[in-house]
Amino acid sequence: MGDRRIDATRNISGPFVAQVCERLSEGKIVRRSLPGGGRLHVDRPLPFLCVYRERGGEKVSQTAQLVVGEASYITAPGTAEAHPGLKALVSGISDVMVDTFGAFFLLEIWIAPERKPGGGAQGVQAPTFRIITPSLDTSDPTVRQLKIALSEIPLRPPPLDVGVEAEGEPRPPTLEPLLDPSPGSAGMRHCVGIEVQPVYRQARTGMPYPVLFETLHRGLSLAIKRTAYHFSVTHTAHEPPHFHAMGRKGAVQAAADADKVLTGISRAFEFLLQVTPVNSDRAKANFLGGGGELDPEFDYRPLVVDVDLLKRKLYNLPLEKLEDPTLSHLLSASREELDRKVTMLGDRNTPRFLFGSLSVYGSVDSGLHADALRILDATSPSPGSAGGSSAGTSDEDDDMDDGPGGGSREVNAAAFARMAREELDFYRESCPDLASEVVIRDDVAGLQVSSGNLLVGRSFHVSERRARGLIQHEIGTHVVTYVNGLAQPLGQLATGLAGYEETQEGLAVTAEYIVGALTLPRLRILAARVVTVRSLVDGATFVESFRRLTRDFGFSGSSAFTVCMRIYRSGGLTKDAIYLRGLRDFLAYMGEGGDLEPLLLGKMCLDDVPVIEELRWRGYLEPPRLTPRFLDAPESEAALGRLRGGLTIFDLMKEALE
Repeated sequence: MGDRRIDATRNISGPFVAQVCERLSEGKIVRRSLPGGGRLHVDRPLPFLCVYRERGGEKVSQTAQLVVGEASYITAPGTAEAHPGLKALVSGISDVMVDTFGAFFLLEIWIAPERKPGGGAQGVQAPTFRIITPSLDTSDPTVRQLKIALSEIPLRPPPLDVGVEAEGEPRPPTLEPLLDPSPGSAGMRHCVGIEVQPVYRQARTGMPYPVLFETLHRGLSLAIKRTAYHFSVTHTAHEPPHFHAMGRKGAVQAAADADKVLTGISRAFEFLLQVTPVNSDRAKANFLGGGGELDPEFDYRPLVVDVDLLKRKLYNLPLEKLEDPTLSHLLSASREELDRKVTMLGDRNTPRFLFGSLSVYGSVDSGLHADALRILDATSPSPGSAGGSSAGTSDEDDDMDDGPGGGSREVNAAAFARMAREELDFYRESCPDLASEVVIRDDVAGLQVSSGNLLVGRSFHVSERRARGLIQHEIGTHVVTYVNGLAQPLGQLATGLAGYEETQEGLAVTAEYIVGALTLPRLRILAARVVTVRSLVDGATFVESFRRLTRDFGFSGSSAFTVCMRIYRSGGLTKDAIYLRGLRDFLAYMGEGGDLEPLLLGKMCLDDVPVIEELRWRGYLEPPRLTPRFLDAPESEAALGRLRGGLTIFDLMKEALE
């Protein structure tokens, strides 16, 4: 029949149906426009099809989004004129799928008629969902799974009320059937209907509740995948490995375009460089030379972006129109965090900066604060003893080998850069096109990974043991996940999904532990950061926090200054609390049997792991290009075994004390 598309925007013709069926029988994707703004999308041959028909209108409404995003769906007007062609299309698709899989499942979804005045409170009727299943028995695993999945959608405190009826028509009231089902559960063609109460809009005015609609969309999408999976394994020869494998394999161009815009905005500025002083070394010398009596004066880089223009660009993205609810959720969260960071850039050196920081990085809860104090109290020198020597700072590590456990040969910036370049050369053996570089800079205090490149401050120096750990922290974690993220179709996995930094730092500090380079001074620094963030939020000045670190916890003046500089920069950055919190939560994740591999695909938070797993099962994501070298270290197997057995930060502290 050829590849020339037959138009179906006016009517669904016999030749159009034949062309669709031919493509499906060849295993090809079908994506076509239908009358009234409807759409046909079949990602690949699958034994199910979701349908939404618009009642009472010739145009498909926004409510059709409830099925849009599935791997196999049709949206169409429910007019009498459209019915014959639509029925022929559904029948043709079912024939192809029965020939391919041995059975076919049609799931039609519609909105319940508006309640009459005088109904239940707030316009909500029970049940929230009504399943009509005349051909599949109510005890069939497919129906049982559908009921369970619908009841778990978090529209209201679960479980939701879900009714199941064996009698009735599995289609919207007043509309004709699209498929004649086979009698009994052993048949080849099955029709199930879901009637949804319009809980996503105000009953009297019809005003929408966008957040509720998004929740319904995501929950319904998950329910459809789980139901299609159970139908496949119990009624067909198709045995998918996981219910997420019933989802779409690829994203539509709109999602790719939105991701590209967000990734471009993420790359438009280096947040940490923009909020970090360029004169930290000079400010430290002046502060310590003056006896630590006056708050230091910091200078910052000029802003490289126009805040208003970036915000306009962010919200010109119509993310609400993306078909895939999973990608829409991820990209919306990224946009929200980007918006907050852009706002923080405009609020540098004002009281508003701290409030923005709290919204992005959070504060210090009482449990984390108590953990930090416990570490410091257990490891601080006794009153009157020496506080320890100073060493280099890093945006990832300002551990000065303060206190016990730090004695080893010192590595300066040039030597550390050589170590880092050797590490990158190791990865180039398996990834020759690795473009990451190591750059020594005068305007960086310590270490920072920027767009896959490692920036090393010229004054940086650290103990040899800590240098080994920092190589795995910076290269083995931050650079490796950046490179792996670049290989994904979702660019945000390279620049970082919303909230990624906490998990990244937890993983990176764990990498230090795995190679035996997580020292007691390093844990003390992580704890000091938490305590200082808490002091900042409680209203303490720079000088007050500095004195507390030196007087109460035995830190050297150099170490205490660097901790305070990082936290008081630009008006108050609570980011440094995420290191200990990220480590604590990552240890819990590993102890509970969490899988490390998803976290290597790119930069994400622990809460994103189930979503990333979904995208992996759907075949949307690529395997990681690089595996961190720390996982191949001689000591890694034993360390990973201890992590999976369940460790806390205090177990790490005890090991460091030994």
